[in-house]
Amino acid sequence: MRTLRLCCFLSVVTILSGCSGLQQDHTINWSAGKLYQAARSDMAGGRYTGAIDYYNKFLSRYPYGKLAQQSMLDLAYSYYRSDESDKALDQLDQFIHIYPRHPYIDYALYMKGVVEYEKNVSFFDRFMPTNLAQTDPEASRKAFLAFARLVKEYPDSEYAEDARYRMVFLRNILGEHELSVADYYLRSGAYVAAVGRAKSVLENYQSTPSTPYALAIMVRGYRELNEELLSQDAMRVLQANFADQLNDPEIRRYLKGNIAAQRNLWQRYNARPKV
Repeated sequence: MRTLRLCCFLSVVTILSGCSGLQQDHTINWSAGKLYQAARSDMAGGRYTGAIDYYNKFLSRYPYGKLAQQSMLDLAYSYYRSDESDKALDQLDQFIHIYPRHPYIDYALYMKGVVEYEKNVSFFDRFMPTNLAQTDPEASRKAFLAFARLVKEYPDSEYAEDARYRMVFLRNILGEHELSVADYYLRSGAYVAAVGRAKSVLENYQSTPSTPYALAIMVRGYRELNEELLSQDAMRVLQANFADQLNDPEIRRYLKGNIAAQRNLWQRYNARPKV
């Protein structure tokens, strides 16, 4: 009997605690308009934590309609400004999936590209920039694809021009990443792999600043593999298209230098990006 009374007492306490929690939510009786305006006000004022709280409450109570659609975009932006990129991307992906023909789908694609790109940039890096080609390229690829879809499907969008500029930069970064992998294989004596990665630069990232360096790696890689004809072919292409860069120290090292020398961490960190 005593055990039963104790269970009943704990149940009552739990229920009352839950009711108390509901009473602490000062928005519980707010209208949709009032809750939405509070969220917009906090976002406009840079109070993103408050905006996130309000938008989440709004969407849980009013998940349909134009205000809900706008709230999803605003919530994604608030997450982005709060450095919660994964949550921002979840919101944007949901919006793009649910509303593929929405008038603001171009903005959603643009923001997806921006958030993906900035996933590679830490808080510290914003003050001391690093070479993004040395980071995981997956976020850059996803950003490029989002911008590419925007430009292809909505070429007249107000965000399309900026997306094109960002695509050029990202393409250069992705090309340099492939080049850095080719460089690693060349230094390690994995010449087949080095040539393969250098070819990837030429096939997928033509006209990027990494192209002449990829050709130089191919020249040296084929030479180390005793494929003299292929080495000479690559050298002719390099001379015909990039004669003015043959004296570049890095290209000279690839062609005739000590490729086994490994760069230390400081040298890799401060490597000059080819963008």
